[in-house]
Amino acid sequence: MIKELLSLDNVQLGVDVDNWKEAIEVAAQPLLEKGVITRDYVNAMVESVIKFGAYIVIGPGLALAHARPEDGANELGLSITTLKTPVNFGSKDNDPVKIIFCLAAVDSHSHLDVMQAIVRLLYKPGSIEELSKSETKEELVSKLFNEE
Repeated sequence: MIKELLSLDNVQLGVDVDNWKEAIEVAAQPLLEKGVITRDYVNAMVESVIKFGAYIVIGPGLALAHARPEDGANELGLSITTLKTPVNFGSKDNDPVKIIFCLAAVDSHSHLDVMQAIVRLLYKPGSIEELSKSETKEELVSKLFNEE
């Protein structure tokens, strides 16, 4: 499922950001540019972290940015961003974040396969570290899908 959603132009490597808000904004950019999400969706992702805390940091070094479908998701979409310098989201156990997956879903079930695949990454020791060290988009995608 992830493989179908993740084109190379939705992958960003070594992005330089100053804080978690900017990290979410940058991670959402490929989806925003393609019209997969609206500006309201990006704002809703930031607002949800402000309101509910760093719940999107789902594992050590990994954030899954998302919002509710009605906040401006036009279609199912996914982007991946690695950060040049990890940033803190306020997660006691899982900061700092090195990789951000940005997920857009248009309903309450279409994204579940994508989320399961992302969670499986957390069970592979060292996978987040390996992905964050990718030097090319192709390398990251290859590592993500174990195609090396």
